[in-house]
Amino acid sequence: MTPPVDTAVVYSAVLRPHRSAGLRGARIVTGIVAVALAAVGTGFLAAGAWPVLPFLGLDIVLLYGALRLNQRAGNTFEAINLTRSALTVRRVDHWGKQSLVSFQPHWLQVNLHELPGEDNCLELRSHGRSLVLARFLPPDERQELALTLRRALRRLDAAAPAS
Repeated sequence: MTPPVDTAVVYSAVLRPHRSAGLRGARIVTGIVAVALAAVGTGFLAAGAWPVLPFLGLDIVLLYGALRLNQRAGNTFEAINLTRSALTVRRVDHWGKQSLVSFQPHWLQVNLHELPGEDNCLELRSHGRSLVLARFLPPDERQELALTLRRALRRLDAAAPAS
């Protein structure tokens, strides 16, 4: 059984922030830093400055914690679905909290605002509501997403039955 025409997905994308190293990478980096700090700590210990050692250990724990938090932030995603009746954006933050925003596609504006430097801001706007999208993507990927969304909306308008 095929879905009704209004609920058939015309365009779909899931946006995720890029994370170059996983849990294994965090452990490797922490291990390398721990070995380097152990060498430094040995020098301080030999010089009689043993109170420095707990702070070096704290550095290692904090580094590992920061890398783990960075990985957790990588669990964030935005799912975009475009049907004839709605463009929906489902966001899930790094704690698992979800939100859903829906726009009528025939009135939707896809705005790409240029910001100082090489940055930009992708905004969806309709009927006095707006949503900033893909904050975690690099500017060139936000620009490509804006072009893709505009194309999908144009195709949707072109395929709309005449009233």
